[in-house]
Amino acid sequence: MELVITADRSDDAVIVRAKGEVDLGTVAQLTSALDAACDEASPPLAVVADLGGVTFLASSGLSALVRAHERCEDAGTPLRVIVGNRAVLRGFEVTGLDKLLDIREGE
Repeated sequence: MELVITADRSDDAVIVRAKGEVDLGTVAQLTSALDAACDEASPPLAVVADLGGVTFLASSGLSALVRAHERCEDAGTPLRVIVGNRAVLRGFEVTGLDKLLDIREGE
């Protein structure tokens, strides 16, 4: 399955929405979009990675989110991750990344 990424800006955040599967073949798209969002956002703006449409998140996707968190944190910009799929959320919980990242359950 492919991955579709869109990015929007609201009054308080740059929102990167992903729909599909994040794996070795698609993670570069997510990484690129998150890098651009981190570059565009500056405090008080946040970066929101909306994974509500993601059906599969491989370890490469988790790594991309950790790198985005570090990049945004270095710039003083918060990163929030919205997860809408229990199986995707489980990956964060098993790895302990739910303690590092600001994970929120969404649709």
